[in-house]
Amino acid sequence: MSRRTVFSLVLLLLVAAWFLVTGLVRAHVNDLIQESVGKHMPDFSLADHSGRVWTAADLKGKRAVLHFFRSRCHSCDVEAPAMLELEGKLSEDTVLLHVMTDAVLDFPAELTTETIAKKNFQRPVLLADAKFVDAFHQVKWSNVTPITYVVDAAGVIRFGLRGAQTRGAIEEALAAAR
Repeated sequence: MSRRTVFSLVLLLLVAAWFLVTGLVRAHVNDLIQESVGKHMPDFSLADHSGRVWTAADLKGKRAVLHFFRSRCHSCDVEAPAMLELEGKLSEDTVLLHVMTDAVLDFPAELTTETIAKKNFQRPVLLADAKFVDAFHQVKWSNVTPITYVVDAAGVIRFGLRGAQTRGAIEEALAAAR
């Protein structure tokens, strides 16, 4: 076999292995996300980027959208315009909280501040801690974003949506969570 053939085969095997591992990781994270569906939202106490402390009690009797995102996330950047559109279209019985996972990923505070300013979200951006992330899909998978959870008015997680979502997809999940 020529060097070129061996190189081509090795390259092909590496690419195939990369796709296999990526697929297995995605499947595992999808399973973790789906494990949260049907469970009550955990109690929590988290500060948002302006300093207000939010708790599960603040969401009582309302539907909630918990939008997990982070800095250095291309899919989060792609999804951001849809989230901004959604912010302006929500009814009074729905709360949208952006949940930033930068702190559990040890990203610098300056990067977090820069990302929040760049996104220009009008709804609160909660700064997630490890306990909160673990309650949903495990902190070790915090770099797998965006993830959006839709919670019904009784506090039950009804949908876990992984990857960049459209406004319409989230609105459909909210309608089904009535």
